[in-house]
Amino acid sequence: MVFIILLCLSSVFSARARISEPGQEAVISKEPYREKLRQVVSTTGKECKFPFRQGGRLHHHCITVLSSRPWCSLTHNFDRDRQWGFCAPGKTQLNVSRKFTDPCQLNPCQNGGICMQIPHRHTFKCSCLEGFSGTLCEQKKCYETLHLRYYDTGESWGRIHLRNVEQCTCVAGEIKCERVRYTVCRTNPCLNGGTCRLIISSGKEVCNCRYGFSGPYCSFEPATECYNSRGTAYRGVVGTTVSGVRCLPWNSDLLHNELHVGTVAASARKGLGEHAFCRNPDWDKRPWCYTLNDDAISWEYCDIPSCVMAVSSSRRVNVFNTLPSPSKPTPSQPAKKPVCGKKHKKRLSVARGRILGGNSALPGTHPWMAAIYIGQMDFCAGTLISSCWVLSAAHCFFRNPQKSQLRVVLGQQNFNVTSPNTRTFGVAEYIFPKQFSVFNPTLHDIVLIKLKKQDGQCVKKTPFIRPICLPDKNLTFPDHYCCAISGWGRMHEKVEGYNSLQEGGVRLIPHDTCRKPEVYGNHVTADMICAGLNGCVDACQGDSGGPLACSRNDVSFLYGIISWGEGCGRSGKPGVYTKVVNYIDWINSVIKGKPKTS
Repeated sequence: MVFIILLCLSSVFSARARISEPGQEAVISKEPYREKLRQVVSTTGKECKFPFRQGGRLHHHCITVLSSRPWCSLTHNFDRDRQWGFCAPGKTQLNVSRKFTDPCQLNPCQNGGICMQIPHRHTFKCSCLEGFSGTLCEQKKCYETLHLRYYDTGESWGRIHLRNVEQCTCVAGEIKCERVRYTVCRTNPCLNGGTCRLIISSGKEVCNCRYGFSGPYCSFEPATECYNSRGTAYRGVVGTTVSGVRCLPWNSDLLHNELHVGTVAASARKGLGEHAFCRNPDWDKRPWCYTLNDDAISWEYCDIPSCVMAVSSSRRVNVFNTLPSPSKPTPSQPAKKPVCGKKHKKRLSVARGRILGGNSALPGTHPWMAAIYIGQMDFCAGTLISSCWVLSAAHCFFRNPQKSQLRVVLGQQNFNVTSPNTRTFGVAEYIFPKQFSVFNPTLHDIVLIKLKKQDGQCVKKTPFIRPICLPDKNLTFPDHYCCAISGWGRMHEKVEGYNSLQEGGVRLIPHDTCRKPEVYGNHVTADMICAGLNGCVDACQGDSGGPLACSRNDVSFLYGIISWGEGCGRSGKPGVYTKVVNYIDWINSVIKGKPKTS
């Protein structure tokens, strides 16, 4: 009997009676000047909005995620607005006979603007180049060279030009300025050694920047075709990633919960705005941007060279062999940059996500995730803990598969899909604890997997592949502490197939609560952890062996391994995880020694 944990949602869609009804769905044919209308009429007649974002992905039709009955979003962003309804079956009308003149045929947009037809409304919208605005892109903006930005017609700003403090306004594409009275600022918001002056009439602060800096607060380097340091001051106009994908605008309606103009503090100072140019608002190693990858929100570094050639060195450090001790961090400890348990934060909060119907994880959010393919049919997850070792659930291997049948993929985003970020390894050996028995696979449900080396080494750390920290055996997290789970498992107990990598937050459950007769009774031992009740998420088929990751001081520790549970997100039935801290001595002995495989 195979025991697998089931990851499901128990929050947003638990109160299904609150779901409203859907409206209609539109499809534009490839035939010129011909529109296909497919109407999905609901009892309330509300209109579906396509495409819509759900779970970090774009959907162009009614979906059955979370429910066997098709539904759609009533706005273009369900993740943000939570307005949705069931798609009424049997009331579809298809009309392909209506023709009309394409309003963009003659391109009414001026000054290089791009005309975009709005389906079903027989109208259009102009996408203007950066220097123009207006319905038809007819209004020329004013470019302020001291601030390295455009101002729209009617906008006003202050500047210091030729040692004069001026108040400027954009009038019909022309900058009109006049000298004004000023005084010294009480505080200085100007960066990089800039000085501040306060315009008396308007109360606006203006900065006088040192040579080499510009912008309203002296935070910009000159716009170049390269970036300095990490590129946090890059203000160029490159909007393409290293793979050639176009960037999403930083004000895109699709970027809910991600870093954008509405969520980043002082976003204008960090270069964010109504544009799709590469920036680095989170102090990553180089400029990057959000992209759409297979209708899912993703991100990628940009195709911008560094202004300074990197200094080569023959001395290398294997960061995987220098993992820090994961003892409980304290403020008195020296601030050492950990080489494990760190992830890319391209999203505001992991805990707000939901595995079932929730957020697809962004690349780099869980860089320790391992996808384990067993033969042609079976699949489990695992967690990278060092360069050559992955931890998973023992029950995934209870049939003792041949090592030649095993494949471990790191850096994977979509199930069974390789990309430039993925690395695939064979398995040298897998090792069970001596207490594990195939006759009771929920007990001591843990296995160590050693990766086969490639060219003399195993895993090379990248932004998308890096190990999680192992906890010290004395490290504990309190009851009700919110930890993270992730996996490619099924979205519903009775749904087939796997998904893109999903993420969610679970709260740790008191051991006594999980051992109550109405929960799991004495099936839960001291080597297990329960998590997932009270409005958090649970796990589903295919997530077995994945991590229960708890973080402290922004460092993630592998606190549990997804092991077993009853059903998928069933009321009163949380997920059960192998308690990793109870196996630390065994893990270290295997990694440092050479025990025989079972």
